[in-house]
Amino acid sequence: MRISPFLLLVLFVGISCRTNPCKMTADEFETKGSYLGIVHVSKNVACPIYITIEGVFSKSSIVEFHTLYPINLDHKFKKDGMYIQFNYTPSRSMSPEGCATDAVVSLENVEKSNATKGFKFL
Repeated sequence: MRISPFLLLVLFVGISCRTNPCKMTADEFETKGSYLGIVHVSKNVACPIYITIEGVFSKSSIVEFHTLYPINLDHKFKKDGMYIQFNYTPSRSMSPEGCATDAVVSLENVEKSNATKGFKFL
C-alpha cells in the first residue's frame, strides 16, 4: 500500500493542530500600534525626548529595546507622561551625544492611549 505525500501532510497537520493549537486571535496579529509606551520630555539632558516601552498589545510583538529615541514623533505627542500606542522601525540615524537610549527609531501608527491598555511588563 502506497501513501501519498499529500495524505501524510494532511495527517501531520491534523495531529499537530490537535496537540498544539494556536491560541492567538486574529486581532493580535494586527499591525497597528503594537507597543505601549510613555513619552518622557526633559529640557536639560542629552535626550530631550525619549520613550520607554511599558507593554505590548500583541503576544506576537517582540520587545528588542526598552528605551527609544524617536526621530519623527509628532508635536502633539511630545507631552511628558503621555501614553502612546505605536509601531517602530530601527533607524540608522545617530542619537544625540550622551543620549543613553537602546535605539534610535522611526515611529509609525502613533496614537494616544490609556495606561490601562495592553499587556504590561512587571
